[in-house]
Amino acid sequence: MACHQLTNVIGTSKVLLGGGVSYQEKVKTDLLKVSPTLIKKYTAESQQVTDAMAMCLSKIISSNISVAITGLASQGGSETKTKSVGTIFFSVYIKRKLYRERKHFLGTPLQIRRKACDYLYQWVVEVMNAA
Repeated sequence: MACHQLTNVIGTSKVLLGGGVSYQEKVKTDLLKVSPTLIKKYTAESQQVTDAMAMCLSKIISSNISVAITGLASQGGSETKTKSVGTIFFSVYIKRKLYRERKHFLGTPLQIRRKACDYLYQWVVEVMNAA
């Protein structure tokens, strides 16, 4: 959803190299090269895995900045008492430095994803200005 919304802006192709969706652990490990051990230890929906996704993506597509987002927009993932539905993890890897955030949003799965994307866009601009 994050990439899709960006592609609605004219000129995005000048800065957006690409993106992908990796719901299944196998995609995270095989395509993004996230360590299966990391996923097993922290779960696929965790800050540690989101960080690894951003760093691995940067290597795969040789980008100056890479962004990863994952979390729980609906039931059926790795939710716990401390990581409930609505918990979203954000990671930005820029200039060999990792920035990370964890937020919680309320609403339907679609509302949670939209709120997460809105937050992501604002936060990435802040990170870019700070980097």
